[in-house]
Order: sequence, then C-alpha cells, then structure tokens
Amino acid sequence: MPVKPPRGGSTHVDTDVHTFTKRSSDKDFIPADMPVRDGTVPWAGLDDLKSRSTKPGDDAGPVAILPAPVLEVRPAPHLAASPAVINRSLETYRITSAIELPDADSEGFRMYKNRCYVDVPDSGLVLVAVDPDTGWYRARHSSELFPSGPWMLRDSESGIWHPHSDFSTRTNPLTAKSLDGFHAGPDLSGAQSGSDGVIRHEGRLYVVIHEQAYQVMQDLDASRPEYRVWRLVKPNDPVAADSANIYRASLGGETLAITRSEQNTWVSMLTGLRGGMDGGAQAPANPFNFHRPWLTGAGPSGAQPPVLVATTRAQVKRYFADATDQHADDFIARYGEAGVAEVELKRLQLEFPRLDREITAWETGYKGKDNAERRRRLAIGANMRRLFKWQGEHSEKVYRDGQLVGFKLELDQGSRGNLAPPGFSVPLRAVVSLVLEGSPSRSLGNVFSMLSHIETLEVRRFKGKSHELLSEIGKLPALKVLTMQEATLWLPSVTLEHFTQLTRLRELSLTHCSIWPPFSVRGMTELRVLRARSCGLRRPPDGVGELPAASRLEVLDLFHNPDLTDAPDVTHMSALRELNLAHSYISSPPPGLDLPSGPTRLEKLDLSQSRLAVTPSLRGMTALLEVDLNRTRIKSFPDGVTSDIPRTRLDLAHTGISAIPENIELRKGFDLTGSPIADPASLRRLIAARRQTGSDLWLGRIEADLGIHHWMHHVPQARHAEKSALWDAFVLEANSAMMKQIRNLVRTPEFQVERLLLQRRVWSFIERFQNASYGEQRSLLRIATDEASPGKMLDRLEEEIRRSDPTWQNQPPHHAPGRPRLE
Repeated sequence: MPVKPPRGGSTHVDTDVHTFTKRSSDKDFIPADMPVRDGTVPWAGLDDLKSRSTKPGDDAGPVAILPAPVLEVRPAPHLAASPAVINRSLETYRITSAIELPDADSEGFRMYKNRCYVDVPDSGLVLVAVDPDTGWYRARHSSELFPSGPWMLRDSESGIWHPHSDFSTRTNPLTAKSLDGFHAGPDLSGAQSGSDGVIRHEGRLYVVIHEQAYQVMQDLDASRPEYRVWRLVKPNDPVAADSANIYRASLGGETLAITRSEQNTWVSMLTGLRGGMDGGAQAPANPFNFHRPWLTGAGPSGAQPPVLVATTRAQVKRYFADATDQHADDFIARYGEAGVAEVELKRLQLEFPRLDREITAWETGYKGKDNAERRRRLAIGANMRRLFKWQGEHSEKVYRDGQLVGFKLELDQGSRGNLAPPGFSVPLRAVVSLVLEGSPSRSLGNVFSMLSHIETLEVRRFKGKSHELLSEIGKLPALKVLTMQEATLWLPSVTLEHFTQLTRLRELSLTHCSIWPPFSVRGMTELRVLRARSCGLRRPPDGVGELPAASRLEVLDLFHNPDLTDAPDVTHMSALRELNLAHSYISSPPPGLDLPSGPTRLEKLDLSQSRLAVTPSLRGMTALLEVDLNRTRIKSFPDGVTSDIPRTRLDLAHTGISAIPENIELRKGFDLTGSPIADPASLRRLIAARRQTGSDLWLGRIEADLGIHHWMHHVPQARHAEKSALWDAFVLEANSAMMKQIRNLVRTPEFQVERLLLQRRVWSFIERFQNASYGEQRSLLRIATDEASPGKMLDRLEEEIRRSDPTWQNQPPHHAPGRPRLE
C-alpha cells in the first residue's frame, strides 16, 4: 500500500526506496549493463518521478510502490543537485533473450507474456512500454513500473526501432540493395561538387555514391539547421520532375532520404515516424506541379513541439469496426495525436446515426419511376456515409505537400434539375474538396452549409442560374481554390460582377467558360493564381494589373483566347512565376515585362502561336527556366539570352530568325526548327551543336518529297540508271522509319553547307546496306527506328558498319568531275 505522508508536527524522514523484485516472467531474460552511466540505478532514477501524481494545490501526492517491496529506511545523504532529466543510453536497456521470441507483428512488437519487445540496431532487443504522460513507447527495464528510457520510433521499412531525435541512430550505411533502381545514368566523372556534396548538372542535382551518379531533390521539411536531407529519386518518376529540385511528396514516386555524415560520406536517413506507426501511402501525382502554401494549413512561425501521443489502428476500429487497416491509417495520417483523435472519433460516432437517418430520408424521398435517379441517390448516399467515417478510396484522397488532409466528394446533380440536392444538417468534415457536375435548378445552399469548411471547389458543365450559384459560393468562408469548367456564367445585368465577392480566394481557374459581362478581379487581393483558358476573352480581366493584387500574383494564364489583342500590364507583378499568353492575338510583349519592378522572378514565359512581332527582352530574369516563342513573327533572338537564361528550354521554332548572333551559346534545349536560317556560319555552328548535344537544334522546313533527285547533284548522266536501280532496291529493303530519316537529311544544316559530302555518305551507306547480311540489316534498321535525329542516325549507322567491317570507308560512289587538261 502507498506510504502515507507524515502528519503535521511530526518529524520529516527522507527515504530511499529500493525495489528488489523477483518476477518469474523475467527469468528468461538477462538485463545488460544495469548501472546507468551517471552512476544511478534504474529503479531509483529521477525519471521515476513519472510515478508520482501531484494535483495543483496538493502538498504531496501518493507514491506508487510495486507489490511487496523491501524497504530500507535510513537518513538520506546530502547529494549535489541533479539535473531535471537524466539522459539514458539505449545500451542500458538492451537485453539478451534465453528463449526464442515470437516473430514481430504488423506493429513491430514481439509479444511474450503480455510484454512488448522490439528489435533495435545491431540485432538487439529492448523491452518497451507506453509512457503514460506522452503516449509514446519508451524503453524500460523489467523492474520498472513506468518506462524511463529513450522514446522509440519504428522504421516501417526495416522494422527496426530507433531512439527518437538521435541523429546518429537515424542514419544507416547505404547498401547496393537500398540503392537499387535509383541510378540516374549521366557520366559525371571530373565534375566538381559544391560544399554540400551535390553536383549541379544541366539544371539537375546529383550525388556520387560508390562511383555512380544519383539524382536527388532537397527535402526542405526534413532538413534541419545542423544538417540537410536529400531524396534519391528515380528519374522517370513524377517526383523527379520538379523544376526547382525540391522534394514534393505529393508528386509521387519512390525516394530514399540521405544526408552527409560527420565523415562526409552519404548515409541513409530516417526522416521520422511516430512510434509504432507504419509509413503512409504515397501521395498521388500532382498534375500541376504547383506548390500551394495557402493550402498547407501551416501554423504560426517558429518551432513546433513534436506530436508525442500516437493514434493506433485499434483506437480507430473501436469506433468503426468496418474500417480496414488502410482506413485507420488514413485517419491516423490526419489525426495522429491520440487525444485529438479520440475527440474526433467520439464526434463521428455520435453524429453518424443522425446523418444516416437524413441520408436515408433523402434516398427514399424520390417517388418517381426513374431508376437511374434512384441509383444516383443510393450511390451519393453510400459515398457520403463512407467519407464521413474516413473510409475513402485512393482516388478520393486529397494531399497537401504530401500530407493527407481529407477526401474529395463528387456530386453528380443528374439530368433532372428540379430535384432536391443532398443537403444535411451534419457536416462532412472529412471532405475538403467538392466537385459539382450538372445544372440543378434548386439552391445549393444546404449542400454548401454541410460543406462550409471546404477549401477547394470544382464546378463542371454548369448551365443554370450562375448569379445564384456564385452568390452561394461567396458564402464559403474557407474556400481558397475555385475551378470552373465548361460553365455558362451569364449575369442578368452588366452592373453585376462574378467573383469580386470572393476576396479570400487564392486560385481562380476557368476553362472553356462562357462569361458575360467581362469579369473583374478587383478586390481579390489574396489571389495568387489566375487562369482563364479558352474563355473567349477580348481583353485582360479588369484590375489584373492593379496594386496590391498584382504584386502577389504568381501565375497568370490566359491561354487560347484568340480575340485577346492587348497583353496584360505586368509592371507591378514582381512575384509572377508563370505567364502564358499563347494562342492569342497580341502583337507586342506585355507592358512592363522588361522593367525592374516587373516579373524579374519569372520561371515560365509562353507567348507562342500569337501575332507577336516585337521580340521580348529576357534581361535580368535570372530564374527563367522555359521560354516558348514558337510560331510568332519575331525576327531576332531575345535580348538577355545567356548560358543560364533560360535554364532548360528556348523554343524559337517557325519564327522569322535568319541568323544566330555570335554571342549566343547554342546548347541543349534550344529549338530553331523551321526558321529560315541561311547564314553559313550559323549553319556550321548548328552542326557542331548537334554533335555536341546529340539532338537537332535546327531542321529546315519540310520540303516536297523529291525522292532520289535530292541525291543526284553532280552525278554524271551516265550513272543515273545505275543510281536509280540502287535506290529502288534500297526502298524495298528499308523500313518506313529509315526512309523517313533519309528524306529528313535534306532538312539538316549539313545539306545546306556540306551537300556533296553528305550525298557521298548517303550513297556509300546505301551500297553497304544492300550488301549487308540479313542480321546486319536488322541492326541498322533498329538504329533508324530508335534515333530521332536524322544527322545522328547517319552517324550511328556508319559507326555500326565500321564495327562489323573496320575496312569500310564512305568513299564516293562516283568520280567528281575532273578539271580540263591544259595543252
């Protein structure tokens, strides 16, 4: 029984309580290194103060004593003040087992006689228990009532448990197995890495491990001031496509976290999971590749305390027995703290019966004979019941920067607009995104009341009373993203406005919408993304270039508005990252594009397929990645193009450019196809650039197929019949891919400045192809099929022939005309 505190007036006696328990359940386990490094014994350490419970106002609380302790009462010696927390090594709690323990379950526990043992690094075992104050698992000694060791985290991939926040134990050597599949391929021998150990190459980041190059993205969330975390990625996965080389889990793809050790070697890094939890599923790919900080739900700035109480699957299934493990994991991903999860689970359990009754009443409220309408209602009702209990499907999940935040609900309003929409009194808090399709004639007020907390709304094929719809949308207090597709947005009066009441909106995307009167964005000061694609705009949205909204806009996309004659003023759009005015009727660049106050942080500029006749300036746009000016009327290179601007792509195809300035460094990513380049110096530079980059920066316009006649220049008349027969035989043997590429050789710069040499090479190849064996011909045909560049194809074909016949040379098949002899 507990030791009672002394009564008032009695002598105060200090005691040391030593517990010497001999439990049969412990006889099979031998504690290792029982004394702690600080000299104390584990059953008398200060961490055992967890066993005391003191309420505010009490002088002393009850002291919990293990059953039948042996008490030794003596005066307490005077000890120096001890620190409030004693740091105990995991080695102190490591044990060796004299018997064979059961295999670890799905949560990573080896259960034996109602005790939990977990695997730790170096093939060790540790006894763990839940800390009553935090809800996390902590290492414990068999003699402890409450655990006093380090908090433990489980790596879901290996199943090994590690001490929380211990950098050294969260890293592991990189093995060939762990690196399998991540090899990126480029040869970076001789490349110099930066101070962070990362190599910058053609706009991508790489690290070299075991003399192999691997592509990496920086993990900003896992990085700390004392170390950086990078993610190995597979080049073909969506996660590897981010232009800023930032790891965004929402893009999807397999990754491996790595960091630099104290010895400056690359090691794998455990980025941290809650105790006992399995890693969540990968987020689906984000088709827009757009970071949305306004949807992350980030709290105040500054370091946040870690979540210490972990929700478990069993906790979720106690409330909803029909939940699968995946359903429970989804709920845990959103409500990972056990206390918060318990409150939410109780709310769901209490409110579900009322929601079920209301849904049933709506399902059965239809008395008509339309079976399709009846099935539609049953499907909507079933979806709402599922999502209310966090039992969504993979395609319904909504992620914000890799974190599951809820689900998307799709409501098909059906073809009968006079029917009541599904609006109920119980909010569906698990739904954070709503998709409405159809044209209901009834008000959607009840639907929006049930989902007043949603952050994103998508409306498809709406042709009803748009003024009422927009009025109801304006009442959604948390709405940040509005998308409308194939909607008719006609207002009853020219004095009315469509969206200006949505002052908190961050994204507005309109696609194939019919809008009248012309819409305005005045007053929408929080707007970051504005898209109006294929909406028949004749002028930019009113107020789009005005302060303060203009200074916050990051994306302005007015793609495919053929009647748009005036470009928007971007003078004050200093935060703009993407500007798209393609397929419009503009003839001049946007005003302010080249001003210091303008979009100097622009990353993507697309003015393609317009009537643009004035070449825009790119000077000072150091963040520029892509520029697309193809099929415009410009006749000169943009000013400001350097070896880094733009970084990845410059499309000048089918423009009026006829020469390349000498100060322009031709590099991979440039495209001048179809431009009327005739300057010999420029053409020779294009030949050198193709050989250096392996791709064609320029091909001439497609000419009429003249067949053999392209290759009969200066061929003596006496040999025309021989050449024609050889050509006809070649056409029968070659496949369509090879013939197409042979014809495309006419478009190469070599044909313009080295025609006779190219002609000699072509005839020499055709002769060798006709004399080759069947197997050799198959190899040559495969090269022609795989290679996109006609010039490079011919190089590869000649290289393949020399590999099988080192004596072969592409000699001219006819003699050049001789000089007349002087007598």
